[in-house]
Amino acid sequence: MRVLIAGGGLTGRRLIARLAADRHDIVVIDLSRDVCEWISSKLGVSAIHGNATDVATLEEAEIGAADVAVALTGQSADNLAFSLLAKAAGVGRIIVRMVNPKYHQAYELAGVTSIIDIASLFLDQLLLEIERPQIHEVTTFGAGQGSILRLTLPETSRVVGETVDEIAAARRWPADALIAGIYREGTGELLIPHGSERLCAGDQLLVVAAAARGRDAVDFFEIRRGLSALLHRRQAQPEDAAERTQEELDTALEPKPPADEGGPLDTA
Repeated sequence: MRVLIAGGGLTGRRLIARLAADRHDIVVIDLSRDVCEWISSKLGVSAIHGNATDVATLEEAEIGAADVAVALTGQSADNLAFSLLAKAAGVGRIIVRMVNPKYHQAYELAGVTSIIDIASLFLDQLLLEIERPQIHEVTTFGAGQGSILRLTLPETSRVVGETVDEIAAARRWPADALIAGIYREGTGELLIPHGSERLCAGDQLLVVAAAARGRDAVDFFEIRRGLSALLHRRQAQPEDAAERTQEELDTALEPKPPADEGGPLDTA
């Protein structure tokens, strides 16, 4: 695949290295001569010193032969101009790193096929790591529109003992999310759920969701507390453990005497 990249900054160089390792045909355009020389010598990729918004430079890079054009410059206006020229040259796929969200509509009108908001993706992942360290984002897909999350189901989660079908039918479960995999570490069993699988405490879940609904899917697995937690645990535990839990329930439900009541009532 022939890939034309505008911008050889840090993100560009990391992308170039990955693409080169996969043996793609890559051409890079950058304003810095030093950057171009480094890319050529260290990565073995063709690098052109010039402006990616200049028609003559794009012709030198043979933009018309590119399968994919990637805009990674630090200036939104330059990314937009490069995208317009790539579209005019007949490039089928145009990918832009969005620096300024105000350019989103302009990129769409320019014919950009994928707009990647790296700052928002980073912020979402950072918030997830801070607020819910037990939840890990495995990856994103669909230009950041989808997320794949991995979490370990705690003993007191609301879904312990429920089936995948029951979870999917729950009112609070987001429609654009699903449990795609269950790994049971104790037995080493990997399940691709089809609906009847019942979740157990300690299960590692792989959840696929629209990026905007990932937080809702995570919130669904919140920990139950108090009396509801005891009830939920009783449903999921074996018989002997359930008997112990029943004692806890009886204690919790037993009416408490007034503070000044020292003993049984005199019925005489």
